[in-house]
Amino acid sequence: MSSVPEQPAESTGWLGNPNYIVDLDLLAVRVGTFLNDQLVAESNRAHVMFELGHVPVYYFPPDALVAEYFYKSDRQTHCPYKGIASYWHLKVGDRMVENVVWSYEDPYSPVAKIKGLRGFYWGRMDRWTEDGVTIEGPREIPGRVNTLSQLKAIFPQLAREWHPTRNVGISPYEFAADSNTEVWWKDASGREWRERIRDRALALTQRRGDGDATPYGDFNPYP
Repeated sequence: MSSVPEQPAESTGWLGNPNYIVDLDLLAVRVGTFLNDQLVAESNRAHVMFELGHVPVYYFPPDALVAEYFYKSDRQTHCPYKGIASYWHLKVGDRMVENVVWSYEDPYSPVAKIKGLRGFYWGRMDRWTEDGVTIEGPREIPGRVNTLSQLKAIFPQLAREWHPTRNVGISPYEFAADSNTEVWWKDASGREWRERIRDRALALTQRRGDGDATPYGDFNPYP
């Protein structure tokens, strides 16, 4: 059992990283998910969450779940950006998948719109559909964040110099490369210092010497 007895009154995540990104978009399709060939949730009001450093996650309104298959778990976890999550097991026939669904019943104010929605672990379900057609993965929307739009993915060398002990409660995947947050760094020589993330990222970028280059060769379509 993992239990969090009381949610902190203030979000340590947003206090330390106010530019963190969590977006929630309504999907313009009817989403369904299956276990043991049984449809256990379906809705045309499903949402997809885009969170910095995370894969997209599908959330259903609670009335989209077929209640007879879900059993409340005693597991709770705490996210510094979203709050305390409660969990449910899913049982269809003789097959049980534990703690596969979660919900934030009292989320922190920056993500208040997720209140009560039910999130699912994508890979622990047997099948997902959109408008009745089986799909292989969650939908990504251009311009939204994902696992590749965060500091650790874009600048792995900076992630390696992220101080292992002095940046308490925060990790490099929680920040975009243009963040103004000042954090601790430690290089291979053991040198330690504080510097803004964006300044370190900018120092690793390069300027091109062919700023007028085009893909058109000698032909310039813009006189």
